Amino acid sequence: MMRISVKEYEGMKETIEILQNPDLMNQIIKSERNIEEGNIKEMNI
Repeated sequence: MMRISVKEYEGMKETIEILQNPDLMNQIIKSERNIEEGNIKEMNI
């Protein structure tokens, strides 16, 4: 048996949901590609 905090458990659930969502994963891949290619804009927020 292993114990983890509720916060860590919720984070793991959210990660699994993202990994199982093809639309979100495609957006992440596209964003990573844009960063690698230097297609970014700097913003002061």
